[in-house]
Amino acid sequence: MVTITELAAQKIKEVLKAQDKENSMLRLYLVGAGCSGPNFGMALDDEKTEDDILDEEYGISVLIEKKLSTYLEGAIIDYVESENGGGFEIRTPKASNGGGCDSGCCGGCGGSC
Repeated sequence: MVTITELAAQKIKEVLKAQDKENSMLRLYLVGAGCSGPNFGMALDDEKTEDDILDEEYGISVLIEKKLSTYLEGAIIDYVESENGGGFEIRTPKASNGGGCDSGCCGGCGGSC
């Protein structure tokens, strides 16, 4: 369901170790939605609920609420470094690339086509 790059997996394991949470799971959650589709965040979690799907990649347990699974199908978690530092990035193939204009309602998010 979700792919974690090797670099992201290494960085996640570093975070887990630094926070003394090696047994915690990585939860993906909905932050909000905008013109380009849903935005997701990540947090550490110690509990799986009956509404969660448990996935595993590189020995990292990933929790996703069942209702979000269709949006995260094929998602890639990566770690990206830039001149300003580094951070995690969640790329979802189902996110829109149209900047709000692909639905035919130009200006719906404050912009125009």
